[in-house]
Amino acid sequence: MLGKNKKQKQDDIDIFNNMPNIMDLLLPDTLQERKDYLCLGYNKYSRIFVMTVYPEQTWVSWLDDLFNIGNINISVKIEPSSNGNVINQLTKKLVQSQSEYATYSRQGNILHLPELEKQIGDLEDLRMLIQTNQDKLFFATIFITLNAENLQELNDKTKILESELNKKTAMIRTLTFRQLEGLKTMLPVGEIPISNNERNMVAGGVATLIPISNPNLSHDRGIFIGRNMFTNAPVYVDTFIGPPSLPNPHVFICGTSGGGKSVALKTLTARNIATTGCGAFFIDVERRIYKLD
Repeated sequence: MLGKNKKQKQDDIDIFNNMPNIMDLLLPDTLQERKDYLCLGYNKYSRIFVMTVYPEQTWVSWLDDLFNIGNINISVKIEPSSNGNVINQLTKKLVQSQSEYATYSRQGNILHLPELEKQIGDLEDLRMLIQTNQDKLFFATIFITLNAENLQELNDKTKILESELNKKTAMIRTLTFRQLEGLKTMLPVGEIPISNNERNMVAGGVATLIPISNPNLSHDRGIFIGRNMFTNAPVYVDTFIGPPSLPNPHVFICGTSGGGKSVALKTLTARNIATTGCGAFFIDVERRIYKLD
C-alpha cells in the first residue's frame, strides 16, 4: 500500500514545475544590502544612484561618456503626462512669474528682471506647443548602477562618475538605505518602487536620453577608414553592402580648405580599388588631375 502511494505521488509530479523564469536569470546567488552599496554574489559590489540635477540643455548621447567608466548600467524611466493638467500648471506658474515681474518693476528692482523675462518666455512657448499638440511633456528618471569587484574600486568609480557628471552640470545622489529598492527599479520587471525624483522634459529632451547611441560603428568587410575616437576600434565601410545596413553607396566628405579632403578621397578610392577590384572615375570641375598609384 505504501509503495502504491509513493508511485502515485511520483506520477502526480508536474513536469513543468521548477522551470527557470526571468527572476532566476537575474537574481544573484546571494544578496546583502549595506548602507550605500550591495554585495551581489561573490566578488561583486554595486552602488545605485538617482539623478537629481539635470543639465539646463541636453544633447544627443550626452550620457555616452559615462560608459567609458566601465561596468556601468543606466536605466531611464519615462512616463507621459496629461496635457490638461500640464497646461493648468504652466498657466499658474506663468501668472506667478508675471506677477513677480510686475512687482519688481514697480519697486525698481532690476536684479531679477532678466531671469524672469527668460522664464516667462520659456513658459509661454512651452504652453503654446503643448496646447497646439506640437510637443508633449514627459516625466523622466535616470538611475545609474556602478559595478566593481571590490569596495575600493567601487569608491574610485564613484568619484569618476561624479566628476564626469559635474562637467555636464548634472548631479546624482546615492540611494542611501534604499539600495535594494534601487535594484528592483533597475531590473526589467516593470516595478518602480522609487519615485519623487522625476524631471519634466519635452519630447526633444527625452530623445536625447533614448536610445543611447553605440560608439562602435563598422561593417564586417570593406575599406579601412580609420579608428573610432572613443574606443580606438578599427572602422571599416563597405559602400556596396546594400540595405538595410547602408541604403545607398554615397559618401560625403567635408572640411576646411587645405584640410585634406582630396587626399582622403584619393586614399579611400585607392583602398577600394585594392579591396574590390572596381575601377574609379573622377569628375572635377576645377580640372585637377588625380593619379592613383
